[in-house]
Amino acid sequence: MAFDDDIVKAIRQLMPDDAEIRVANTVSGLNVGVSWKLHDDPERPNKMSKTIRIVVSHEAAQDYAATDGANKAQTFRRINEYLSGKLAAFDPRHNAPKHEPPPVEQWTISSGVLFG
Repeated sequence: MAFDDDIVKAIRQLMPDDAEIRVANTVSGLNVGVSWKLHDDPERPNKMSKTIRIVVSHEAAQDYAATDGANKAQTFRRINEYLSGKLAAFDPRHNAPKHEPPPVEQWTISSGVLFG
């Protein structure tokens, strides 16, 4: 399985079941957008959470590709710990008016996150 697929799988496992996940592979790396319906405003039944933009740098993806099997497992443990910690501190609620997009919070997965 490719690194991009592994990352998206790890993200899906950590996020709410009804999360919408959008993936874009760009020149600078992998961008994964995550949001879900909040169900906190009866006037806005389709109000979405703040968007989490998870950016995996191109360098981190290349460093991962050069890693052997045992270290890859350790790397994914670190990714899960990083994302779990960020998600635990994340408040998805916001007060953006309905004519504006929800705020975006960026979480970056760099080589430092992967390899400590």
